[in-house]
Formats: sequence, structure tokens, C-alpha cells
Amino acid sequence: MDASVSEPDSLHVFTAFSAMHLVAAGVFVALLVIGAWSARHLRGSAREPRDRWALAIFALAYWIAYNTWWNWNGLDLRTGLPLQACDISGLLAPFALLTQNRTLRATLYFWAFGFATQAFIQPSLTVGPAYILFWAFWIAHTLILSCALYDLVVLGFRPGWGDYGRALLVGVIWAAAVVRIDLLLGANYGFIGDPPPDIAMPPAVLALGPWPQRLLVMAALGGPGFLILLAPWLAVRGRARASTT
Repeated sequence: MDASVSEPDSLHVFTAFSAMHLVAAGVFVALLVIGAWSARHLRGSAREPRDRWALAIFALAYWIAYNTWWNWNGLDLRTGLPLQACDISGLLAPFALLTQNRTLRATLYFWAFGFATQAFIQPSLTVGPAYILFWAFWIAHTLILSCALYDLVVLGFRPGWGDYGRALLVGVIWAAAVVRIDLLLGANYGFIGDPPPDIAMPPAVLALGPWPQRLLVMAALGGPGFLILLAPWLAVRGRARASTT
């Protein structure tokens, strides 16, 4: 065997559901839990606005740096535009914290826990920790969830039916625009396009069937998926009302 050729190892190759996947997801989930737990005391404190601005500015700076780095050697219109759901979430997250606009906060909550969590469960990553992309991927999605958790734990955001509708409406508008861009460019932003064979598809997406069947299935799953994320808060409100009667 040629000594210059080595077998792929976990430092260079990332495989979903491998030991490396479990370790990476576990570490970043632990960081999210620790961060949320530590941030509890900020609610209503004098230092809260400063910490919120710091998190938001860091998240925005990271988003800009990540997308600049990704396209440093030239923009590939099929893969380099920040149109994935998590790209959109990563951009709106800091503005949701800073402006506390209800539509932005609702979209952040449902998209973060509905979409960004999928990066932990079924990541589309192929390279291991020997590459910057590995760390950039995990940090980007962890930041989105950090902002969403901050809104819940510190700012007290509690989604309701109106927020469910807002997040769905933003999703419909985003999907309607992105699917047209996908078809025009032969891209697969949002995994809702019909790309050529040279653009890899995550196995979980392939399992939904060929296009346009896949698009219809994903659309049908969106509403119930967001409803699952809304259900705990409806239950909490129901118990609160019951306790006061």
C-alpha cells in the first residue's frame, strides 16, 4: 500500500450517528444547557441588556464571518448563498433579541427548535474536527439555539397560537422564494429543490421521496412539527388557568 495514502479516520471524516457525532452533539448540547442555566439570574437584572447585546453582536459577527469564509474563494450560486433555514435563523436571531419584535421572536423559536436541532440529530456534515468547517458548523447551530434559549429563559418569551401562525407564514414565504431560486440555479437550499446528482442529499431527505413528492411531504410535516413545539406552552397555560379557577 502507498504510504502516502491513509485510511479515513474520525478526525478527518464525519459520519452521522457515529461516536464522533454523539460526542460532538453531546458536548454542544451540554454547553447549551450550562449556558441557559447560568443565564437564569440575568432576568430583570441591570446587566441583562449588556449581556443580550453582547450575545446578539457576537452572533451577528459570527454569521458575517462564517459566510465570508465560506465564499472566500469565490461565490458558487448553488451552495454559497445564505438561504438555508439555519442561515436565515442565524441572521434573524440577533435582531430578535435586540428588537424583541414578536414576528422575529416567533420565527426564531420555531425555526431554532424545529430546524437547527436537526443539525444535531442528522447533520449534513462530512468532515471531522481536523477541519475548520466541523467547528464552524457546530458553533453556528449552537449560536442559533443559544439565542432562542436566551429569549425563553431570560426574556421570558412564551409562544402562543399567534406566534405559531407568524412562524408558519414566514416559513411559507421563505419556501416559496427559495424553491424558485433552487429551480433556477439547480440548487438545493432548504433541501426543497430538485438538484442535479453532483449536489449531495442527506439520507433523511432522500427518504421523503423524489421531487416534487419530497416538497409536498416536507410541507405537510411543517405545520404538525411546529404544533409539537407549541404544545408544551399550551399545556402550561392550561394548567395555569385551571389552578386559578
